[in-house]
Parts: sequence; structure tokens; C-alpha cells
Amino acid sequence: MAKGEHQKKQKFTPLQLANVLIIAIGVLATAIMLVFLQRPTVSETEQRELTKFPEFSWESFLSGEYTAQISEFYNDTIPNRDFFKQITAVIQKNMGISMGGVTIQGDIQKITTEAEATPEDTVATSADVTEASGEISTETTTEEATTTQRPANEIAPGVITNGQIVAYINGNYRAISLFGGGSGRSYASYVNEFAERLDGINVYSMVVPTSGAYYTPSNFDEYNASHLDSINSINSLLSDKVTAVDGYSALLEHVDEDIYLRTDHHWAPLGAYYAAQAFAEAAGVPFADISTMEQRDIEGYVGTMYSFTQSADLLNDPETFTYYVPANDFRAYYYDTAYNYDGQYPFFLQMPVSSSYSTFMGGDQKIVRIDTDVDNGRVLAVFKDSYGNAEIPFYFGSFESIYVLDMRYFDLSVDFLKEQGVTDLLFTMCTFSAVGENAEDLNTILSR
Repeated sequence: MAKGEHQKKQKFTPLQLANVLIIAIGVLATAIMLVFLQRPTVSETEQRELTKFPEFSWESFLSGEYTAQISEFYNDTIPNRDFFKQITAVIQKNMGISMGGVTIQGDIQKITTEAEATPEDTVATSADVTEASGEISTETTTEEATTTQRPANEIAPGVITNGQIVAYINGNYRAISLFGGGSGRSYASYVNEFAERLDGINVYSMVVPTSGAYYTPSNFDEYNASHLDSINSINSLLSDKVTAVDGYSALLEHVDEDIYLRTDHHWAPLGAYYAAQAFAEAAGVPFADISTMEQRDIEGYVGTMYSFTQSADLLNDPETFTYYVPANDFRAYYYDTAYNYDGQYPFFLQMPVSSSYSTFMGGDQKIVRIDTDVDNGRVLAVFKDSYGNAEIPFYFGSFESIYVLDMRYFDLSVDFLKEQGVTDLLFTMCTFSAVGENAEDLNTILSR
């Protein structure tokens, strides 16, 4: 008998053939989609520009960087990217760690107190936090806040966090980034130097907390440092040439209102209004009541914290972004970071819903001058982080002119302030900027 006579030919059943055909069609369809469908350039849900196709150079090609960048481009610009990420968020919803009814994204670290905090030890973390627990003291103390080592993951420019949590609070989901604390010694020293070099200009410092100061669930206190301790530490280190403005207490009085965004690491414009009111009182300038302003609502807003957490709960629980337009006359002029004129544009810009916080000037990377119909001889310059953007409109009824200067995107020296006839200089930012790396940008300005 021949060797093969005992062997039967392999036959595929109709079901097996159907499976092979379906898989082949799926692979082919995916390949066609990846090659021929239009690739996105912007992610609306992540509020960022996506990776661009790299420019060729022999140097980058030989080093392997060029091919690595091509790989990054294809990975970052998959067609229908946001749609697939939303599906992924739904799948991952039940994959996080849950503790005390709160979903944890990333590692979290307990806060430990050390005897002395050095500038290298200080650390800031972000952003929106949850329900209030216990009584919050506003008593001033000179005791410096301290912290552990710097957490590893940075979730946004100037926002360093030791983990985010998403909690269901009072009928809605709220995203939270936990605060690592810090003394703010470097920030205070830089502001003091500005005041020394700008003799004759009124200098103010208003460091405001992120929502974690008011809404952190009590079972997460050991993971969240005291914003008030950091603010008190900063204020105790300011010279007598700098006026400290108490934004903390101004916000504390309104914690039952929508003063912070639930889905974003920023405060809400309403919170910025109450802080701006505290500054206007300290500066002795008029201040327009919010009832005189036009309220504008943007429905369906889901902010940066969805990008950070990829939480389906946040995605499916959008909020209303509400901002206010002053009634008085004003004009906004835009410049690059070296004060080269770009043009006159609206202060309030039409933006995609997911970028609603950029309604104010479109973001941070411009110098903006606002001229108003106020006639009191007062000219305000504001050094700020992105928190300060929502604050600026509330000063349109208080100063003749306002210069908006983001400390991260300012390429001039302190002489600029004298040249523009500034009478009042406000440093306004949230705690994570004041005790974190963003403060070093002030030192860069001083060194020019």
C-alpha cells in the first residue's frame, strides 16, 4: 500500500470557510481604511493637534528618528480616532481600580510631611476635585507646606499629578487630580524681585486653589495636600511691597455654586468672577456686578479631564460652560510673545464645544492688550497661567488698559511693564503653577 493511501484529504467545513472569509474581509477593510480614509489633524475630545507627518532629512533617516516619527504619525492619526477612543473608554470603564466608590486612574501617593521643604522638593498637581468634607479652616499660618518626591506623570503644561479620580457627586461625575503640595518659596522670591525692580508699580499676588481644596472626598485626604497651607506659605514669604489677595476665602464663600468645572482642570468663569472681585477690592478699583453682563451658555461641554482620564462617565455626563461678556466698550489687540503686532480680533472667540475654555483669547500663546472705556488712569498687567484667562473679562470695567501676559510665553524683560505705563501688576495663577515648575518662567523673565 502506498504511504498516502491511509491519509484522508483535509476538508474545510462551510463554517470554517465563512470564518476565514470574514477575517480576511475585516483585515482588508481595515487596511483600506488606514491607507485611504482621511486622517484627522485635530482631536476635539483631547483638545490638541495630532502628530504631523515628519519632514525627511538624511540625518533623521540614518538615526532612525524619521521612521519612528512616521510610526507615531500613523498611530496618532487613525481615521475616526475620537470615535474609537470613545468605544475604548466604554470598554475600560470597568477596568480601573475602585476605592470608596471612586474610580482611580493612575497611581496615587499618600502625602507625607517633612520638616523643611526646599524648592527642589516642591510640587504642584492639578485640578478638578470632588465633594466637600469637614470644615475648612481659613486661618492664616506661616507654617510651610511640604511634600513627598515629585510624582512622575505630567498631564498638561504645568499640571503635575499623582493620579486622577472620577467620583459621582451630587448627581454628576466630577474628575479630580490630586494635589502634591509645596511651599512656593521660589515663586514668592521671584514676585518679591519684580516688586523691587518695579518701584512705583502696585504689585499683587493672588494664588487660588484648584477645586481639590473644597471638594475632595474625605477618604482621599491622605492623598491630597492642603492648598491652603501652600497659599499661606507663599503669602508669609511675600515682602511688604507685595499685596497678597485672598482668593481662597472669596471662593470658599461660594462652594455651593458652579465655581469649578466638573470635566476640566480649570475653574469655571463664575469662580474667576469671585476671585477677580477680591482683587478689585484690594486694588481699590471699580468692579462691575455680574448681573450687568451678558451670560452665554455652551451646552454639551466635556473638558480636558476626559482626555486625561478617558472616563466614559465624564464623556456621557457633559456640563454647561457659562461665561459672561461685560457691558462696557472694549477692544482687544493681539501680539506675538515678543510684542510684534498681529492684529485686532475679538476677545471672545468662537471655538469648538470641546475647546470652550479657549473662548478667552483662543488660549495662552499671545500677548493681548485690551483697551476699555474706563477713564481712571490705571493700567493693569497680568502675569498668569491658563486659570487667569477666565478672570480677565471681569477687569474690563476696572482699568483703562489691560496687558495679558502668560509667564510661559513671554519673551521680553521687566522693562516692558515700565514702557507700557503699567500702574498695577497682578500675578494670578492656581496653586500647582505657583509651587511647581511654571514659577520658574518668572525667573526666566527676571534674568533677561
